[in-house]
Amino acid sequence: MNTRLLLFIFSMMFISCAGVKKNIVAPETYTKLLPELNKIKTSEIGSFVVYKENGYQNDAIEIVKTFSIKPDGVLKVIEKGQIFIHKYNTNDYDFYGSASNSEFGVAIPINGENPLIYFKSIIDGIYSTGTNYNELTLIKPKEQIDYIHIKVRTKHKDYFKKEFIYNGRVGNALKFIYREYINDYARPAFTQEVQYDLSENKIIGFRGMRIEIIKATNTTIEYKVLNYFEK
Repeated sequence: MNTRLLLFIFSMMFISCAGVKKNIVAPETYTKLLPELNKIKTSEIGSFVVYKENGYQNDAIEIVKTFSIKPDGVLKVIEKGQIFIHKYNTNDYDFYGSASNSEFGVAIPINGENPLIYFKSIIDGIYSTGTNYNELTLIKPKEQIDYIHIKVRTKHKDYFKKEFIYNGRVGNALKFIYREYINDYARPAFTQEVQYDLSENKIIGFRGMRIEIIKATNTTIEYKVLNYFEK
C-alpha cells in the first residue's frame, strides 16, 4: 500500500471521528379545536363560540427548581420556570437550548444519567473546565437538575387561527363575528360580521361549521357545536 493511500485512509478516519453527528429536532404541527363536539356549552357575549388553531410546537423542558453553576468562575443562576427547547440530539445526548442563547442549555444523557449543563466558551482558544464534547463544554452541576417535559408553541409563517365570536341578540336575530389570524395578528380583511334569524332554524352554519342554538340572550349563548370549520 503506497504512502498516499495510507494518508488518505488516515485523514478519512480523522474526519469521521472528529465530529459528532447532530440530528436537528424540527417543530411538530398541532391543531387545537374548541369546544368538544356535541357537548352543551355556554359563552358570554364577546367570547368565542368556536375556535380552531393550527400551528407548530417544540418539545421542551421546564426547570422546576432553581440551581446555579460557575463556569469560568462566573456564577450563573438557572431560575425555576426557565424553559429550554429541544434543539438537536446525538447518540449520547438530547440537547435542550436556551431560547435567548443557542449555545447554552441542558444536555440530557440518552443512558438515563443525570442531566448536564452545556455551553460553548473559548478563552484564548482553550475551553472552559469540563468535558469537551463536539466543541461544547459539558458540566455536571453539584445539584440535581429537576425538570418536567412540556410543549412550547412557536411562531411560524403557517400559524393560523379562526374564531367565531358571539356578538349578542336583537329580537329573534343572533349576531356573530368571524375572525382569522396569521402569525397571531388579526387580518382586517378576514374579519366578518354575520347574523342569523332563529325563527328559520336553530342550527346555524359558517364555512362548514355547524352550531345548534339551545338558548340565547343579550349576555350569553347556550349551544352545541356539531361540526368544526372546514380547512
